[in-house]
Order: sequence, then C-alpha cells, then structure tokens
Amino acid sequence: GKAPYSSVITHGFVLDEKGFKMSKSLGNVVDPEKVIVGGKNSKQEPGYGADVLRLWVSSVDYTGDVLVGPQILRQMSDMYRKLRGTMRFLLSNLHDWKPENSVRYSDLPKIDKYALFQLENVVTSMKDSYENYQFYKIYQILQRFAIVDLSNFYLDVAKDRLYVGGRVSFTRKSCQTVLSAHLLYLVRAIAPIMPHLAEDVWQNLPFQHTLDDGSVAEFVFNLKWPVKNEEWLSVPKDDVDFLSVILELRSEVNKILESARTGKLIGSSLEAKVYLHAENANTVSKLKELVSATNDADALHRLFITSEVEILPSVSSETTSGVSYTGTFSSERTGNIWIGVTRADGEKCERCWNYTRDVGSFLDHPTLCARCHGVIDLPPVPAAAAVS
Repeated sequence: GKAPYSSVITHGFVLDEKGFKMSKSLGNVVDPEKVIVGGKNSKQEPGYGADVLRLWVSSVDYTGDVLVGPQILRQMSDMYRKLRGTMRFLLSNLHDWKPENSVRYSDLPKIDKYALFQLENVVTSMKDSYENYQFYKIYQILQRFAIVDLSNFYLDVAKDRLYVGGRVSFTRKSCQTVLSAHLLYLVRAIAPIMPHLAEDVWQNLPFQHTLDDGSVAEFVFNLKWPVKNEEWLSVPKDDVDFLSVILELRSEVNKILESARTGKLIGSSLEAKVYLHAENANTVSKLKELVSATNDADALHRLFITSEVEILPSVSSETTSGVSYTGTFSSERTGNIWIGVTRADGEKCERCWNYTRDVGSFLDHPTLCARCHGVIDLPPVPAAAAVS
C-alpha cells in the first residue's frame, strides 16, 4: 500500500556536447566503459577511470538534460588531477607528522585558525548538499575551495613554513596540524564521489587514525562524517572579515608584483618589498599588527610571499621616491589602500631566498639569514628520539 522507497529522484536525458540526442547513426554515443578503461585508440579515447566518470556525474545538474563528450571529460580529468595534486601535497607534507604532535587550537596563529574556520564551513556546506542530493554544488565547492582557495593561498603561503622552518619549529607543527585536519576532512568529503582516489589517499596515510572506539581505521569508509567543530567556528567575526580583505588585497598586490616582474624590476616575488598606505586608522592598526606579528606565520610579508612589507604614514614624493610600480585597493571595510613595490633591501639568503639585512652577519654561515642560521645550528635529534 505504499512506495518501497523513502524518496525518488528524477533526471533528464544524457546528450552529446552539442546538445543532440545520442545515436549510433550519428556516432555521438559516449560509452561509459570506454570512458573508464579507454578505447582501441588511446589518444582519441583515453581511459579516465571510474572516478573521473563519477566526478562528471557530480558536476551536472541532473534535474535537466545533461551534456557529455570528449571535451567535457578532458575538463573533468584536469579537475581530478588538480584535486589529486592537492591531496598529494597534504600527504607529502605530513610524512613526519603524528597526531600527538598537534598544536592546541588556542595556540595556533590567526592564519591557521582562519583556515580551519573556512574548512569547517566548507565541509558543512558539502554535507548539506549531500543530504539534499545537490551533487553539483559539492563539485563547485571542491573546485573553488580545494583547488582555488586552498592551493592558491594557504598551501602556497605554507611552503615557506614547511620547507624552510626547522622540523621541530612551532610554525611548521602548527601548519601540519592544519594540513592534517584538511586531509582527514577532505578525504571523507570526496569518498562518496571518488572512492578510488579517497582510498588511494587513505592507504598512503603516513600516520594511523583511530576511531572513537579505539580501533584503527583501515579503510576510508571505516570513517564517519566529521562532527561539527564549534571551536573552529569561534574565530571573532572581525578577524574573519579582515583576513578575507587581506586575501583580496593580496590579489591586488600580486597584480603589481606581476607588473614589476614584466618590467624586469624583480624576478621572484621574494625579491620585492611592498609598501602600503591606508587612510583608515583602524586599517592601519590592523596592518601594523600583521607586519609586526610575533609569530612568523601571521607576518604580512609571509602572506604576500615577499621579503618585506612597510606601512607608510603618508604618500608623498618624499616617502614614495623610487617606487615605480604602484596601485590601489579599496573596500568598504578598509577604505583606500595605496600599494607600492620596489626591490627588497638587503642580500639574498641562499637557503630560503628571502632578502634581509642580516645576511652576512654570521661568520660560520655568511650566506644565511638569521632564521636559517638558527635552523641549521639546532642540535641534532638523538637517534633514539628520532626512532620513537
């Protein structure tokens, strides 16, 4: 007397890339098996694997007719490879990390708290989309977050902390704490759509993940969806808003750096020094706070991936003498911000490639900056401790 299911979803037809109905006579049929394993001509019909086909299914709004064809599948394959690259970066930089090395949330730098705040919101949105069968929204979130926001900002900025900082440095450990959270959250989020990629990631996990009952999760589908983390959402709204603005400002700074690079003033962005002048007193105070951050992770020049940032009290011919590459940024929150770029002061550190005035200050290592000198002069870790 009732339907043998709790809900039903209807979908449209699958058409070719031009929107025509598929038929053998037209030769426009897309065979799912050939998409997965490939055809006789591997160049014309490459095998993409099941995950790419499943990713395509998640990318379309199935409530209407959907299109599929060679060009669309190539785009899906590119998206898959970029996502795989992001997961590989997370795995690679956690090779020496253990859960017991986690930095307490209260001790994390602002940029790390902001990253976890974003992650929690993104995963919550993905959960809502799963529950409402809106898979195309999950695809859009993955594309925007994992590939654009995460890779182009946080992971890009994190490289200095991961590669240059000492293995036992606080900033590296705090960054790895955030990376591990992203890995454990994202692998669960992608598993229903790309189970092979998710399991591939899980089988290469460099540390053991234990479940609530104390057992070790051998497979990715042993996991449950992550429980909402209220602490990660506790970042003050003022900090969230300002760091969001900093990301927008960073994009504008990058445009000016690119102009300076085109004009042969600089090569790498680390050869640059950025000048900022803001009219809004509150903005000036917050910018100065980032410039003089006590931890290296929140320092504004690290976020811009330049060697130095200086806040100017005014913009005049005297203060901007020699600044040939300039631009402006404006938002309702910060008001107008003037941006200038010159070559960085000091000499290039041969280890981290940052330009600082302290290169040449150390007789035993005259080509290193103070940070790198401190890292390489750390006493070696005892063999017994390294094994444990």
